[in-house]
Amino acid sequence: MSNTSENVDECPICNEESTKLYQCCPNKSDSCCETCWSKFISSVIDTGNVTSLLTGKLACHYCHEPIDRNSLPEKIQIRLNSILSTIPKTKNPKSIEDFNYSYSNSNELRNRLTNDKFIFLTQRYYNLLGGCVDTYIQSLMKSDRWNYQEIWLPIKDEPTDDHSDQVNIFTSSDFNTNENGCLILLQGSGVVRPGQWARSCCINDSLDIGSMFPYMTKAKEHNLSVIILNPNQTSYVEKASVDTDDDTASVNKNETSASEDANSSNKTEDIVVTNSTSTDKESKSTEEKLSATSDDKNKRDENSIDDDIISFYLSANPLPRQITKKIPNLSTNREHVLYVYDHIITKCPAAKFYIVAHSAGGDGLMYLLRKRHDKILPKPSKIAFTDSVHSVLPLESNEIKSFLKSNAIHFIASDEPMGAPIDYVYDFSQGPACQEVSAGHPKHEYTSGHAVQGVFNFFFPIDKTNDDDDDDDNIDRTKL
Repeated sequence: MSNTSENVDECPICNEESTKLYQCCPNKSDSCCETCWSKFISSVIDTGNVTSLLTGKLACHYCHEPIDRNSLPEKIQIRLNSILSTIPKTKNPKSIEDFNYSYSNSNELRNRLTNDKFIFLTQRYYNLLGGCVDTYIQSLMKSDRWNYQEIWLPIKDEPTDDHSDQVNIFTSSDFNTNENGCLILLQGSGVVRPGQWARSCCINDSLDIGSMFPYMTKAKEHNLSVIILNPNQTSYVEKASVDTDDDTASVNKNETSASEDANSSNKTEDIVVTNSTSTDKESKSTEEKLSATSDDKNKRDENSIDDDIISFYLSANPLPRQITKKIPNLSTNREHVLYVYDHIITKCPAAKFYIVAHSAGGDGLMYLLRKRHDKILPKPSKIAFTDSVHSVLPLESNEIKSFLKSNAIHFIASDEPMGAPIDYVYDFSQGPACQEVSAGHPKHEYTSGHAVQGVFNFFFPIDKTNDDDDDDDNIDRTKL
């Protein structure tokens, strides 16, 4: 337990004088001051290892024995209790509020008690929270602010409220009436669902970077209707395989969604994520809240069910998979894109299409161009790829090659300023399908969020003004 000295002692780590040294491991000589413990625990949280501390498996750097978190300084224990407060009280979470998180005014996911940013615990915990983020984003899309329409595919002969064997896409309310133009948004592979470019960015950064809302806003400014596809949800859970326990059924459904594209050879979003927290400074009101949370937690620890739930979320073991079946006619990324085009997009009255395809979405789009080139190529269209995996085949038709050269641009992950030209050496003498420029960020999952202004500068070059950001000036409008 803690080693308290009545006199002023010197911390063996920082060599600063302290009125109290804390012994939090079996070795008494490893006692150190509160400041040093705070720095150490902060580094543990920042590197995503806080679960080891919470489960009693985190070893001291010096004696390599487990650290007793109950012997840590009180402020650190309060901070750890705030992290524990983000564990839902059920194995079947329905919303981000079940995790004690909410989106702030800056569109960042924040702890509702401390205002700290998201802290990674385990992949299981992250996947379940991610499913609730999916629900939150789609609820916003259907809210009065956006009023997007949800369409379930494949289309059935008779209306039904049971959509368990279908996949949803979204359209703006003017999709069937707006003749000016239509923005088509096509995300990459992995766990992302409609309204997202990257789940990890939505959780760790902000909705301004990870979601499609900035693109939806730009579409409104340019009087464009919008359609958002959902090419990753290619399977559904068979009813017969769903456990009668609602908790298990819900968890397995989320686990299945998170792993649907695990075998994809394309770039995949959101496999393992860690993140950092905000400052340790806390207001008195926050400390009072967390102290109350600590008291509640102590009461909950006496209940074996709550202990079971905590162990459930902190477990590193994967959950059992449900038996799934492929959705007919939408069983792959490519099938999905083709089906949506044939059954939905062809009915859109827009005079021009503006398409944004991220990562594996570029492959689906290229498949569509090859299958429906006679219908798509004659219609005015512009395409913006964002760090896409599309390619031009050796025997690609001259029509498609010419179309991409004249009407497409590729924003690539890069340290260069957004819009700066990128030159790559291509194998087999195959050059790029279109002009390639920097997305303004070196990480794949951030490219769509950072390139939004460049994308619309390409779509609408006449909007270019002297007031635009310097980064935007790096796009050579004469080449676009």
